[in-house]
Amino acid sequence: MRESTLATKIMIAILCLGVAVYLAVYFVRGWEEPLVTTRAYAYTQDVGMEASGILVRQETILPDAGGSYVDHILGEGEKAAAGQAAALLYTDPAALTTRQAIRTLTAEIEQLQYALDDRTQTGDASRLDSQVLASITALRSLTAQGDLTTLEDCALNLRTMVFKRDFAYGDGSAAGQLSQLIQSKQEQLAQLNASLNQVARVVYTPSTGVFSGTVDGWEGLINPSQLDDLTAQSLSALLSQTPAPATGPVGKLITGSTWYFAALVPGTDTGLQSGKTYSLTFSGDYYGQIPMKLERVSLDGEQTLAIFSCRTHLSDTTLLRVQTVDVVIHHLEGIRIPRKALRVETIEEEQEDGSTRTVNRYKVYIVERSQSWGREVEILYTDENFYLVRPVDPSAAKRLRAGDEVILNSSDIYDGKVVR
Repeated sequence: MRESTLATKIMIAILCLGVAVYLAVYFVRGWEEPLVTTRAYAYTQDVGMEASGILVRQETILPDAGGSYVDHILGEGEKAAAGQAAALLYTDPAALTTRQAIRTLTAEIEQLQYALDDRTQTGDASRLDSQVLASITALRSLTAQGDLTTLEDCALNLRTMVFKRDFAYGDGSAAGQLSQLIQSKQEQLAQLNASLNQVARVVYTPSTGVFSGTVDGWEGLINPSQLDDLTAQSLSALLSQTPAPATGPVGKLITGSTWYFAALVPGTDTGLQSGKTYSLTFSGDYYGQIPMKLERVSLDGEQTLAIFSCRTHLSDTTLLRVQTVDVVIHHLEGIRIPRKALRVETIEEEQEDGSTRTVNRYKVYIVERSQSWGREVEILYTDENFYLVRPVDPSAAKRLRAGDEVILNSSDIYDGKVVR
């Protein structure tokens, strides 16, 4: 009995000692600074300057609608041939609603007919399942963003995918339901066509060009023929105006294959060179960079006038007019790291004359296996949130690379330290 009691006491003592050691280790680790790391990655930084200006195009305003209701046949930015129908003018506003319903029904019938004709080539069911899920995700994303521009097309595409999936799983009734649905919509389409009011007038394009349904009032204030005499002062005065958009015209036709961007750049030491191509970053109704040739650059007081030209992207920029853009001078390619990852080490460097000077070296510490190792870098670009760097010796075996795990928060760090 005594032996049992002694053994129990020994076991309890060992258990208590183990718990005490565990708690001690736990508290010690709790005081240690946790290791925080992230991944470095390749990054390209555009470096340039901001400019404000106006898009200049050769534009012809189409005739006034004359109080009629306009139904555009050509889409925004669509290329048109000479004598092509651009718009229909109705005297009854109900005709516009009917025309929209006809377009919608026609598109639905085309997609449903495609699903019916393609039922023997549906592919495997698993692929169709993923397409249905992708269509649902796209539909959900559009509704969450409030973007209704392609909502109808996405809903129609989802319906088509569901029908094709039914065919793939051998649903025999799906084909019959689809045929009935097509017939029903064709009957609705016939009724709408029969009830459509007579067209009052058709507006045709006078020449080839790119159609735009928006007339903003700038068409009569600036055109390409005025660019040769344009100065920074006259452009500044032009940009200060606020033209009233015209409400009567059906739209406009942009003729000519070249369009321009006349811009004001702050300062005179811009480094812009005539004849060179620069990338301009636009915003608003078109997001992206467009390569444009600098036709003319002239200094005027404290600002610079720059005239850029382009023969592409005309259909994408019909809704743009007064813009503030970024003119990209050059691209910097390097490795992007958070600001906390860069460390400054001060060393004494010996000169040829025997003297020494204090210099700063920049390092980024990475985790390699379970140890930390410093990689010397040079700074290419500084941002409020990150640095763009590159290795001092790009050919070195031990250098910072895109994808390395960099250390952010450890202050007591050195080469070879076990950090994990």
